[in-house]
Amino acid sequence: MKHIGNMFRKAMLFSLSLMLVSIAYSPHPASAASGPVKGFHVSGTKLLDATGTPFVIRGVNHAHTWFKNDLQAAIPAIAATGSNTVRIVLSNGSRWTADSLADVEQILALCDQYQLTVMLEVHDATGSDSIAELRKASDYFISIKDALIGKEDRVIVNIANEWYGSWETAVWADGYQQVIPELRQAGIKNTLVVDTAGWGQYPTAIFNRGLDVFNADPLANTIFSIHMYEYAGGDAATVKSNIDHALAIGVPVIVGEFGFKHTSGDVDEATILSYAQQKGVGWLAWSWYGNGGGVEYLDLNNGPAGSLTDWGQTVVNGPNGTLATSELNTIYTTPGYQPVPDNGSGGVVTIPAAPTGVTATPGNGQVALNWSASPGAASYIVQRATTSGGTYTDVATNVSGTTYTNTSLTNGTTYYYKIKAVNSAGSSPSSVLVSATPQAGTTTPTSNLVLQYRAADTDATNNHIKPYFNIKNNGTSAVNLNGLKIRYYFTKDGSEGLNTVIDWAQIGAANITTNIGSITGTNADTYVEIGFTSGAGSLPAGGQTGDIQLRIHKDNWGNFNENNDYSFRPTQTTYDVWNRVTLHQNGNLISGVTP
Repeated sequence: MKHIGNMFRKAMLFSLSLMLVSIAYSPHPASAASGPVKGFHVSGTKLLDATGTPFVIRGVNHAHTWFKNDLQAAIPAIAATGSNTVRIVLSNGSRWTADSLADVEQILALCDQYQLTVMLEVHDATGSDSIAELRKASDYFISIKDALIGKEDRVIVNIANEWYGSWETAVWADGYQQVIPELRQAGIKNTLVVDTAGWGQYPTAIFNRGLDVFNADPLANTIFSIHMYEYAGGDAATVKSNIDHALAIGVPVIVGEFGFKHTSGDVDEATILSYAQQKGVGWLAWSWYGNGGGVEYLDLNNGPAGSLTDWGQTVVNGPNGTLATSELNTIYTTPGYQPVPDNGSGGVVTIPAAPTGVTATPGNGQVALNWSASPGAASYIVQRATTSGGTYTDVATNVSGTTYTNTSLTNGTTYYYKIKAVNSAGSSPSSVLVSATPQAGTTTPTSNLVLQYRAADTDATNNHIKPYFNIKNNGTSAVNLNGLKIRYYFTKDGSEGLNTVIDWAQIGAANITTNIGSITGTNADTYVEIGFTSGAGSLPAGGQTGDIQLRIHKDNWGNFNENNDYSFRPTQTTYDVWNRVTLHQNGNLISGVTP
């Protein structure tokens, strides 16, 4: 029945095969242990993360190998959807330009920065019935194993995308029974993912021979993947039956790809989303952007960092979408998490990366410091100086969390801070430098809500201002969005009237309000306040709003000069904390510093 696979296969592969690009930046190693660590592992029908917490995959597929230059834009945008996982398309060089070890290290470093678990897959063997092609995919992972070993707590290996196009079981099972032991013998201990036969749409192979494949893994750390398009996911009964029968063998299953329709029929995406939530089954929607050859409707997003399509709205903002159901890998949310070496393989822990997202907020005689957790850090050191180029001394050591308030300071004096992450291997390089000047009569806000900003337009002298925002809830309970306000501060540069537009918001532009106000402060005479209607609902614990895309322009479309604007930061083109935009809750300042 090979012809069914040919009918099914995404036509975009052929139109994209010409769109080969190369990465033009240098790799930055991820902050993970360099030797094997105890990471994701299978327990019955559950996938557990390195802390022993059930991990339910929620995310999207990203066709990286055809759009290599878009990585820096796509990954932050995917993270903003609330996804906990991204499945990355790679090439071993058989059909497209190969992704090198350095390329993969760079992918993993960026995803680590944005707290995305990564599933890597080789696409070149798609639809092939040749075990030789499967082995090429397996050999590719062995060739880049230095990028995988030590990251078993954040990287999953999907051996080959849709290898074995025929709707038949024996050769499919035989192929994987051969290559899985070879991967293990090479020292790769990451959780493995095996796509079922029939271009991923023949789950009977799992039902009949899945246990044989699973038992070929000496680590018993393999899960199975069904791709649910018109054959495997065409209606509710099929979706439920396929999931139930796959789980019945006692091993985890995920929906590694799915759409809302495909070339030969409809797909019941609502049941895929709802039943996967009910059964605790992971899923990865196809695909972030770039589909061609007649299946452009499968794009979730308009470009690497644009706006969501209708399909994307379903996957991200639907009742069972990423924002509602995704929970991060707990290695990113457990204070002081440190990778545990796999003593059986002699793994060692290496120095963590420098903390990111550092902010300093002044108060009355004090400065409150916040930063993002560095994976692998056991504690942090806070260093301070009174000049930016001065001598930095330790003001706090063994800080277990990601906040510290430096007290007993002199109001009116500017203090400069750096943070270092520490574990048993040593201390990281210093973080970026931040500074703050405490003042009498001010208070230091604290909150579990994090406001992130990025400059969507870095041209400081054109006719619009485009700040984008994302709010994350790092607390343990939901927060009513209706009580939150964001303020962005700037100079209006003239007397013309101002207009504000929400070009797009993942929670719906109709649920966003804007208001223009006046202020007297350094490099600011005006602010735009973003609010939320009651229809915006609440922000769940661990959730985020996703993109809120603000645009400001003058009545006469005259130019601004943003170079002297308090909140403008042209170097911040990916989401991060910036203390010159402020977040207010029920009228109280909870993060940021007003001008």
